[in-house]
Amino acid sequence: MGKRKPVVVMSWAMRQNREVEAVNFAEQLVELLGNNQNIEKILLPSIAMLYPVSKVLWNTNIHLGAQNISAYASGAYTGEYSIESLLDIKGDYVELGHWERRQYFHETDATINKKLRLTLEKGLKPILCVGEVEQTSDLEEIESFLYLQLFNDLYEVKKEDLETLVIAYTPIWAVNKSKAASAPHIHLVCGMIRKVLAKMFDLASAENVRIIYGGAVSPENATLIVRNKEVDGVFVGRFGSNPERYAKVVAEVQNNIDKESSF
Repeated sequence: MGKRKPVVVMSWAMRQNREVEAVNFAEQLVELLGNNQNIEKILLPSIAMLYPVSKVLWNTNIHLGAQNISAYASGAYTGEYSIESLLDIKGDYVELGHWERRQYFHETDATINKKLRLTLEKGLKPILCVGEVEQTSDLEEIESFLYLQLFNDLYEVKKEDLETLVIAYTPIWAVNKSKAASAPHIHLVCGMIRKVLAKMFDLASAENVRIIYGGAVSPENATLIVRNKEVDGVFVGRFGSNPERYAKVVAEVQNNIDKESSF
């Protein structure tokens, strides 16, 4: 994983919707992971649970993020979640471009780009989800798809901002499925993403970007996934849906760091 700080993100999607359960979950995470300083840990609660969870995470080493924001900071946009609200509760990260937002809510690359630039403008850090729709072994097809997606999503982003960016490779064909993409495929495509970023910006800037994988990540497969210098962590969903399993994923990433440092 090199010099970039490893990161393990967890999204609840819309699975944890009651305050007592959400707060209890967050408290257990703090208890289990409060001493680990080597890995950046990010929790993305459902929107309504952001505030109660934020109170648990304040002054801990677990970061808070939102699964989505409005493309507008404020105004007459009924039903939207403002980045100003996230700032107010000391949130750090914003997830953007998840395939469910793209498919179910018809978010375009232009919309995602607007949200991403607003996130950077307000001093927060984007987690940008990208990835091909259909499973294929055609690497040229995958690279072309990713190049177009990244070009549009990162349009007018300055290379100086890339060090705050996390890119989550989340191929639609593996998300919410029973089996993750193979480790060799993940390693290859994460390296491909960095190569695309180097073309768009420059190699030094591309090397600053943390690239992680999401899609059926579990404690059982996390070790193989992160055992590559291009992969800086993982994005956990339903297979880490209790505090102990999420902590096990973090432990697997930590074990990989320990093995790297022993050489």
